[in-house]
Amino acid sequence: MPRFDLEFKDYIAIIFAHTFSLHMSIHNTFEGISTIVFDLGGVLYNVEYSIVEQEFSALAKNGLAKNSAEKSGTEKSSKALTYTRQTQPELLSRYEIGAISTADFYAGLRKELRLEGEDETLATAWNAMLLGVYPGRNALVWRLKQKYKLAMLSNTNELHINHVRPECQELFSLFDKLFFSYEMGLRKPDAAIFQKVLEEMGCKAEETLFIDDSHQHIEAARALGMRTLWLQHPDSLELAVEMLA
Repeated sequence: MPRFDLEFKDYIAIIFAHTFSLHMSIHNTFEGISTIVFDLGGVLYNVEYSIVEQEFSALAKNGLAKNSAEKSGTEKSSKALTYTRQTQPELLSRYEIGAISTADFYAGLRKELRLEGEDETLATAWNAMLLGVYPGRNALVWRLKQKYKLAMLSNTNELHINHVRPECQELFSLFDKLFFSYEMGLRKPDAAIFQKVLEEMGCKAEETLFIDDSHQHIEAARALGMRTLWLQHPDSLELAVEMLA
């Protein structure tokens, strides 16, 4: 019994410290807010970029192994894929702004990244990073909807949105407007995409809170005068909602 009491007190101390730290870091950030703009991946939806690196590497290795068995082993090594919140191949960026179609994306994966596989195989590998809506997110967003105008702004693409839409139907319905990069021809951290959101939402930058897990996106929004919350850990959103609701 004493052991349980000690662990419980430690837990409360950690929660208090976390709450106090968050409050201090965003002091006065929420005052005067009328609109909240959410990122999707890493904020509302769990994504893991490294899975795509692993999936694509496996497809590339399969292709190289097949070629090596058929030829003399002089094939060039597959291009290294670096895919993170900060860095990604140009092919992926073009797909995220809708500059190429899904068919062209598949073709680019085969030609530029030298992957092997049918369209379905490539799509499965590409979508493997999408792990699901974080538990409790619908309820958190619903609470904020009672007080604020809500928008979603996501760097994303046709394949990913088609994959998550059935699961996210309720979540998406809570937002006044959804802004997807591939439909806009723009992507974060381009200032133009934030300006477009502010214009279409009819809100002022200084009255808008932008929540994202990418620091470069946060900096771009802040440069335009938007209020920002850099979500470095998904669980922090619950604490922020408590202060906003």
